[in-house]
Amino acid sequence: MSRRRAGNLLKDPYSILRRPVLTEKTHAGLPAGQAGGHEDRARYTFDVHVKATKPEIKRAIEKAFDVKVASISTMIVKPRKKNFRGLGGRGSQGLTRQRKKAVVRLTKNSKVIDLI
Repeated sequence: MSRRRAGNLLKDPYSILRRPVLTEKTHAGLPAGQAGGHEDRARYTFDVHVKATKPEIKRAIEKAFDVKVASISTMIVKPRKKNFRGLGGRGSQGLTRQRKKAVVRLTKNSKVIDLI
């Protein structure tokens, strides 16, 4: 999909934000009271649309959760090879999807996002 065609799709915040990433490492960045994190480093991690830019992600987070974003870091997770079981013992090899993760840091006076 070209950037021009994706432009209208990426205006809706819920088409940009795919899902929150909840792992042990991301739980350590949550604020106190949510999975034992620390208040001074409130970070939230989301899977986002691969073609979304940082300003689009910022607008989507601020609109969806009514908070103020201080900074965003993004990373593209490359596809990995995966073996799939086939019929009669014949397997095939494919790839997982490419995805983009965004680590969002909120301002100090923003409210806590309830993800759990």
